[in-house]
Amino acid sequence: MADRRLAPAVPAALFAGLTALVALRFAPLLRLDAAVSDAARRLALAHPAWRAVMSAITHTGDTAVLLTLALVALLALLARRHWAGAAFLAGTAAAATAIRLAVLYAVHRPRPLDRLTTVGGFSYPSGHTTSSAVAAGIIIVLGWALLPGRRSRIALAAVVGGWAALVGVSRVALLAHWPSDVVGGWLLAAAVLGAARLSCGPFSVSSGWAAQYPRQPGDRRPGRGGARAATIIGGRRLRQFRRRSRRRGGGAGPAAAGAGPRR
Repeated sequence: MADRRLAPAVPAALFAGLTALVALRFAPLLRLDAAVSDAARRLALAHPAWRAVMSAITHTGDTAVLLTLALVALLALLARRHWAGAAFLAGTAAAATAIRLAVLYAVHRPRPLDRLTTVGGFSYPSGHTTSSAVAAGIIIVLGWALLPGRRSRIALAAVVGGWAALVGVSRVALLAHWPSDVVGGWLLAAAVLGAARLSCGPFSVSSGWAAQYPRQPGDRRPGRGGARAATIIGGRRLRQFRRRSRRRGGGAGPAAAGAGPRR
């Protein structure tokens, strides 16, 4: 339990340290940011196809896109009465946005010059990076409870996590942000997701699942593979029914055949 509680503390501490370095205009960090941004600009100008791909990826993290997806997901969770999932989605998104905006205006870091995409406002931490990482984390956490198999869960985490990582890379590739802005966005998202996950506790397949299939002694937790768990519980209840039938004399088989009055 102690290790789980420390999980969000590590990225939170790293985010606080990086924020302090950015706010103090730490010279080695500024030089590193400038060097990476210069290399990214040369790469984008030399390879128009790379720039086009990065531009397409970066727009998948736009506020309009992510907000629309979040509203659709929230309505779907509410329609299924998955209150814990809806609270996790709304609370995580709201907390990450509030913290990011507070840090954004407190640090008021300017963006790189000669940007290759249209963007405005302050730079640290990256909004696209934070929002896409939070969205990916929410999808992975909820999908881990809803998907039935380990392979499908790992595939979901790889695809969604890869997308969020590429959104962050695209912000540097197009000079919309400094590299440390993107790293700060990832750390902030990890800290908020970890804290929200701990506060919400374990998720089940749906809020109505437990009412429809109440747990029996020895049953597996319903959140770990809904279809498989339902099959296990159904088989267990069938065996219980057969045992009761045999005790009443209505069953067939060795137990029923061997039953009879003792002499």
